[in-house]
Amino acid sequence: MIKIIDKTDEKISFKSDIPISMANAIRRSLNYVPIMAIESLEISKNDSALYDEIIAHRCGLIPLKNENLKLPKDCGCGKEEGCGKCSMKFKLSATGPCIVYSTELSPKGNVVYKMPITILEKEQELEFVAIAKMGIGIEHAKFSPGLLYYRYSEDLENESDESFKKILEESKKKEDKEITVFIESWGQIKAKDIFTESIEALNKEIKEFEKQVK
Repeated sequence: MIKIIDKTDEKISFKSDIPISMANAIRRSLNYVPIMAIESLEISKNDSALYDEIIAHRCGLIPLKNENLKLPKDCGCGKEEGCGKCSMKFKLSATGPCIVYSTELSPKGNVVYKMPITILEKEQELEFVAIAKMGIGIEHAKFSPGLLYYRYSEDLENESDESFKKILEESKKKEDKEITVFIESWGQIKAKDIFTESIEALNKEIKEFEKQVK
């Protein structure tokens, strides 16, 4: 049984009587949902105050809308930079004075949020080519689609100053109690898709496990 409390593209919360062990398995499977993120940068100009490595790190954390790309391990192209089936190329060229934002990445329309990358003073330049690929959260946090967490519904309704240890002890007795699940998306995919794709990822891992033990 699932009872929706709140639902938007970015956030979902609902009450359910699913076992806590199942909820935790789904939560952990979130990190097996494929997400697109910038994997490498080839910087040709960088006059900003930030090192190349910092620029690359900031770009890697920019949420990008998921594309229908294959995971590199499933592509088989054998190219380090990938191909059109497993990678996407972005370009950026900016001249100061200005604040360089993530939305200046070309092609346009793939960036979820307008995020600052760096500041350029007069006549300073930043130019690079970025390669984005699909990945999963267990490989790197930049491939994480968001958050999925839960609380016992009665704990939310009766907040107290009990110690964490006592809460853990009580939780062992509440396996069949109702929980409230919260899902928050970083923007690459919708919150509801995080939940459904986490379940699909869990099913895939279970089938793979079955093959291994046969």
